[in-house]
Amino acid sequence: MCSVDPDEITEMTRATDGLDISSGNVMCRRCNTEKAVVVLRIKDAYCRECFLSYFVHKFRSTIGKSKQIRPGDRILIATSGGTSSSALLHLVREGLDESSHKKLRFEPACIYIDESCLSDSPDIGPELTQQVCKGVLGLKFPCYLTSLEQIMSSQPPVPVLISEDDPVELNTSLELKEKLQKLLSSCKSDSAKQDLLEQLRQELLSQCASALGYQKIFLGDSATALSVCILSNVALGRGSQLSDRVHFKARHKDTEVYRPMRELLQNEIQYYNDLHDILAVQAPSLKYKGSSIITCTEQFVMGLQKEFPATIPTIFRTGDKLVSTSSEISKCSTPELNGYNETNFSSICAMCGLILDTMQSESSAVHATLVSQRLSCTVAPSVNLGERLTDATNGLSEQSSSTSSPTHLQTSHEHHVKSINCSSDLSSSVGTSCDCSQQTRCCSTNKDKQQLNASNSVHKNILDSYLCYGCRIIVRELEEVNLLPVKIRGSVAEQERLKRMREKIEDFLL
Repeated sequence: MCSVDPDEITEMTRATDGLDISSGNVMCRRCNTEKAVVVLRIKDAYCRECFLSYFVHKFRSTIGKSKQIRPGDRILIATSGGTSSSALLHLVREGLDESSHKKLRFEPACIYIDESCLSDSPDIGPELTQQVCKGVLGLKFPCYLTSLEQIMSSQPPVPVLISEDDPVELNTSLELKEKLQKLLSSCKSDSAKQDLLEQLRQELLSQCASALGYQKIFLGDSATALSVCILSNVALGRGSQLSDRVHFKARHKDTEVYRPMRELLQNEIQYYNDLHDILAVQAPSLKYKGSSIITCTEQFVMGLQKEFPATIPTIFRTGDKLVSTSSEISKCSTPELNGYNETNFSSICAMCGLILDTMQSESSAVHATLVSQRLSCTVAPSVNLGERLTDATNGLSEQSSSTSSPTHLQTSHEHHVKSINCSSDLSSSVGTSCDCSQQTRCCSTNKDKQQLNASNSVHKNILDSYLCYGCRIIVRELEEVNLLPVKIRGSVAEQERLKRMREKIEDFLL
C-alpha cells in the first residue's frame, strides 16, 4: 500500500530503530552545517532553523495555495489551549509581524469555549480559562470567552470580550449546565455521546462567530487528528461528509471553516512548541464508561503509526481526494417510512449543519436501512392498533342494540378508525402543524399555540427527516429527543410547519 503525494511515493514499510541525535554528532540533512535537534520520519534530522523554515512553509503554503484568505478578512480563531491551537496562534502572530511581502494581512480574533461543565471538578474551569486567555492576550489578540452550556440557551450566545485590565470572569447558568449534563447522560453509548459533543461544540462556535460578525473560522486540526477523523467518521455513518470534515475549507451554515494546520503532524507541532517554549493546557473532558469508536480508532492509528511511519500520511492523502456528491443529488420522492416522507424542503442537517445525505433513491443504502428499521419495529405498533380496533369493534357492538342498522355500524366503525389515525398523527406532529383542528379545534386557541411554540417538542420520526444519517444515529441513542438544544428543535419545528403549509397550498401554486 502506498500514498501518492506531490513530492514522492511513500511506501508502507515497517519502521526501524530511530536515528539517535543525543550524542550531538548528527548534522542536519538539509544544510549539513548545524547540529540536528529534531528527527522527523524516523531518520530525517533537522537543525533548529531548517525545521522552523520547513514547518512555517507548510503552514503558509496551506493558506496561500487555497487563495481563500484575502487581505482584510475578519477571522475568528478557535483555541482550546491545546498543542495545535497554541501553535496556530503563535504562527499567526509571527505572520502578522513580518515586514516582507509574505505578511499575513487578515484581521484575527480568538475565542475560547469553557468546557469545565464536562469535568468532575468544575473548580478547575476558572484556572484553565485564566491560563488560556492570558496566553491569547500576551500575543496581542482580541480574546472572546463563552461556555459550552450556552448551546442549550434559547437566546443567541454573546461571547464576553476579555481585556488585560479586567479579571477573567464568565457568568454561567446552573440551569443550562444541568440541561447539558442531562442531555449527555441520556446518550446510551459513549460513541454517540462523543459525537454529539463535537456537533454541539461546532454549532456553538458557528453561532458565536455569527453573533460577533465573523464569517470565517480557523481550527487547529492537525493531519494526525484528521486521519483519525477520516476513519472514525466512516464508522459513525458520516462517510459522505468527509470532504466537509477534513478538507481545508468547509461550510457550516452561514460560516466558513478553515484548517490551516492540516498539513502538519502532531509530533511536528510538538517540536515547534518545544523550540518556542509554548505551553499548552489540557482541556477538561468527559469520562466515558468504556471505549468509544473515536477513542478506539485513535489508538489503532497511533499504534500503527509507530510501526509504519507512513500510516497517517497515507490515510490523510487518501481522505484528501474524497469528494462528496450529496450536494449534487436531486431531491427524489421516496415512499413514506416511519410516518414521514423523505422529500425535504431543506438540504441542511438541523444538527450538524452539513449537507443532508439521506435524500437518496430507493436503491441506496440509506433507503435500505430505513426499510429494515421499519420492518423491525412494525410488530408492536400493529399489535397496539389491533387491540384498539378490537376495543372499538366491541364498543360498537354494544351500541348495536340501540342502533340495529348495519350501515350505521359500518359508518361508526369507519369514524372511530379515522379518529384513531387522527390521534396517531397528533402524536407525531410538531408545533402548530396539527391537521385535525377543524372539528375539535385542538390547536385553535392562542394559549395552546404559545405553549406548543415555547416547548418546540418534536417526535423522533419528525426530527429524523431533517437530520443526516450520522445525526440520526445520535438521536437513536438518546433516551429523550426533547433534551436537545431548543434551537435545534425550533429549527425542525419551523421547517415542519413550512413543509405542511406547502403541502396544503401546493395545488394553488403556479
